[in-house]
Amino acid sequence: MARKYNTIIFVPHARAKFRKLRVSSALLWSAGSAVAVVFAASVLFATVYFVSARRDRQYRQTIVENERLKSSAEKMTSRLAQLSQKLDEFESRTHKLAILAGLPALADAGRGGRGGALPPFDAYSDLVGRGQSLDGRLSALERKITHQNFLLASTPSIEPVKGLVTCGYGERSDPFSGEPAFHTGIDISSQRGHGVVAAAQGTVVRAGWVNGYGQCVEIAHGMGLRTLYGHLDEIKVFEGQRVERGEAIGIVGMTGRSTGPHLHYEVRLDNRAVNPSQFILDAR
Repeated sequence: MARKYNTIIFVPHARAKFRKLRVSSALLWSAGSAVAVVFAASVLFATVYFVSARRDRQYRQTIVENERLKSSAEKMTSRLAQLSQKLDEFESRTHKLAILAGLPALADAGRGGRGGALPPFDAYSDLVGRGQSLDGRLSALERKITHQNFLLASTPSIEPVKGLVTCGYGERSDPFSGEPAFHTGIDISSQRGHGVVAAAQGTVVRAGWVNGYGQCVEIAHGMGLRTLYGHLDEIKVFEGQRVERGEAIGIVGMTGRSTGPHLHYEVRLDNRAVNPSQFILDAR
């Protein structure tokens, strides 16, 4: 079979002669194939290079990210350890407060965490559980202490006036008739005009004249406790008023059935008179 040829003509820019190059079709096809193969190889190489470079960059980024995450995990572990230590301190203080508040069952509840090092997530869950338990215990302590403070503030515990107890609680002779009678309070002799104060916080339920007691103030303290202050010359409070322990409520006088200036002081529990002396902690 006869070979096919192709003629390539080179046209110079000057007035030189044309040049002709006679090339067989087979050679031209082989050269074209070689160029195509080289081009394809170049494209493949470039693709592989860029893919490899991108993977290498992603790998380095992954290493950097892993280091960052490792550092963050270490910081988190350190902070969780610090929080755990703080919770240990809070639990110890709560334990002591519970004992002081008279709540032994609460003092022994939920103390301490799980032993040994824990993974961050487990450590976090453990701290959350301990925190919730501690919150519940502190709330119970707060309620208990608040109630105890209310009891202390509402319990008559101070002398309503400075003076000398001239007549105690119990059986005595009536100063007017001389007949045996039961004295429902104590009489504190004091100069006329001396101030009288509330023995505890409470609400004034009576402020006015009461037969026998003269000018009188009665205060309800809660828990069935009431105090009464009789024979006053002047009343400084009104019914419904809220008073605090030590707040002025009147002036010593001798109104009502009284033989001289003094304060008649009563403590009543569930509407029954009890000995006021057992409530006065600052008596002289």
